[in-house]
Amino acid sequence: MDIDTEQFYRRQVERNEYSRTSQPTPAEFFSIYSELSISCSSIISIHLSSDLSGTCQSARMAKDMLSGLDIEVVDSRMASRGLGLIALEAARAVAEDKTKSEIISAVKHMISGAELFFIVDNLDYLARGGRIGKAQAFLGTLLNIKPILFLKDGVVHPLEKAMVRTSAIDKLAQIIGEETGKSRIKCALVHGMDPDGVKQLHQKIMPLLDCDEIVFSTLGAVIGTHTGLGALGIAIIPE
Repeated sequence: MDIDTEQFYRRQVERNEYSRTSQPTPAEFFSIYSELSISCSSIISIHLSSDLSGTCQSARMAKDMLSGLDIEVVDSRMASRGLGLIALEAARAVAEDKTKSEIISAVKHMISGAELFFIVDNLDYLARGGRIGKAQAFLGTLLNIKPILFLKDGVVHPLEKAMVRTSAIDKLAQIIGEETGKSRIKCALVHGMDPDGVKQLHQKIMPLLDCDEIVFSTLGAVIGTHTGLGALGIAIIPE
């Protein structure tokens, strides 16, 4: 049975359900790469951080099975909209007829500066899924405290903690302002079924950022499995 994103989060809470995720298989990548090769001379395949998923490993195994094709598998060291922003910019570079080497260089530049800051209601989902990274240091100390985390170089790190959600949003906005200064950036806001929270964060960060357009999106079931209902964050990449 298929369910939509809202139903997925509701079942997490109402039924106390815990879902699991699994990366695509090498066979699935083999099929996609083979199909793409009919109309493409080169393939640039950008994926979720290898510290969070085995997706890159599956993609590389498929590449090895297709040694005659020009395939570049890229570990974004990012997740969610951090990965999305990088992929969008790579697609724009393709549309602008940039060479493969120019696109790869631009992607690597974005990866080196990409960050994802986020709030979760608790660390249970990250811990259960084995994606907690260095935020392990927060476990056992956060009873009814809202942790503020960030993803950098593919690993989740602890950053701050707040007593209530509104304070966490205020702190997150402050951190983002300090982190970016007035540097030109591209950014995206994400949330796990918390439109009011993302609206509050947007209002607080807008005066602090030099970003022409902010992309908004809801966290899907894959990331939501590891963050839980109410996660809220911002992805940033340098221009």
